[in-house]
Amino acid sequence: MTQSRLLVIEDDRLDRLAFERCVRTRSLPYRCVYAASVAESKALLEHLPFDAILSDYRLGDGTGLELLALDLDIPLILVTGAGSEEIAARAMRAGARDYLVKDRDGAYLDVLPAAIARALGGGDDLAAGAEIDDFAVVGGPRFASTRELLGLAIASTSPVFITGETGTGKNRVARAIHYQSSRRAGPFVPINCAAIPDHLFEGELFGYERGAFTGATTAKRGVFEQASGGTLVLDELGEMPAHQQAKLLGVLDDGKVRRLGSETPRDVDVRVICTTNVDVERALDTTFRRDLFYRLSVIRIALPALRDRAGDIPALCEHLLRTMRGGSPVPLAAGELARLMAYPWPGNVRELRNILERALILHRAGSLRPSRFLTEPAPALPAPGRAAHGGAVEEPGDDGAIPTLREVEERHIRWTLERLGGNVTQTARALGISLSTTKRKLKEYDLR
Repeated sequence: MTQSRLLVIEDDRLDRLAFERCVRTRSLPYRCVYAASVAESKALLEHLPFDAILSDYRLGDGTGLELLALDLDIPLILVTGAGSEEIAARAMRAGARDYLVKDRDGAYLDVLPAAIARALGGGDDLAAGAEIDDFAVVGGPRFASTRELLGLAIASTSPVFITGETGTGKNRVARAIHYQSSRRAGPFVPINCAAIPDHLFEGELFGYERGAFTGATTAKRGVFEQASGGTLVLDELGEMPAHQQAKLLGVLDDGKVRRLGSETPRDVDVRVICTTNVDVERALDTTFRRDLFYRLSVIRIALPALRDRAGDIPALCEHLLRTMRGGSPVPLAAGELARLMAYPWPGNVRELRNILERALILHRAGSLRPSRFLTEPAPALPAPGRAAHGGAVEEPGDDGAIPTLREVEERHIRWTLERLGGNVTQTARALGISLSTTKRKLKEYDLR
């Protein structure tokens, strides 16, 4: 596949490294040239041809919007951590192709490849060629029902409603459904409902004609038209303004959209996948229409929080680290898995991925110690007579005697084995000892 040349303007070193890793690990077909300021980017634009521009909003010597005044006829995607309705409106009026909010945990990188693909005019064919990161569905028995529903969603063309806390992998599950379904040859278009200002919402969804409103100097297809023949993901649907929900329901019912400023209906063939981190059922008849909810929730997939499936953390760590290192295994320091498994993970799988990525970026030598980057102090390993979360563990006797080292070891191995659902391989990794030593200890202590 021919590589497109992309100008990336970013003055934050860590954000630039995160983008570089995104391009590398997902095998995205881009040749990236980097700049750290408006002046540097202007100099590059004078000497090199580019297919698209990805620019941070705030730069040391100006803003990314200044490039739009150059009339370069190059699609520009604006990315900023200072999201506001005013900036979004200014960006779209000035001619930006897309506008993404740079959140602290890096979630915008999940939808960035699709945004770049749309800007390049190739739908999501470029994103389709990238490797599907399926870490969101790596898991043990606790995840079995989720995998079963995922299989049903892949085999169907019905709407899918994915719920779960922030960071549980809703967008990655949506991507997996699309690229393994019968619609995988069509476009995959995600849009974040929470990031669209209310007054721009209808134009983003349904499009507009030239002159439909002040600043509409050209016609624009909405995301329904962009996704026709493929899949449209309405991310954080619970944030959609209530008065826009009736219009969305009408499109879903008759399969037609009308652009702002036009009376001509346009046929669209779109499969809709919705995601939300709010309890929509509680919001029914207040901020969310009941008829729209029933129309969209034909297949419902609820993703559990990472703290509720701590036994999956060893497999997730192995998968993520191998992906980040291009297939090469990365050893963790002894005791790291136990610390990671005892941590509550408020940011769920996304937080785990970011912690591992940061540990890799700053890693110098020796085994990896990601627990030092946790947002809260790394939890201590279970102390004698106590479980990892404070629950009492049965003492070896009733006389209050101090347990022997052998008894402490047996208790800790038993606790780890039970926490990991009896998986001996994962237990060995969590304990930081070899598999043969673990098996010998299990036999020695008669643990099954």
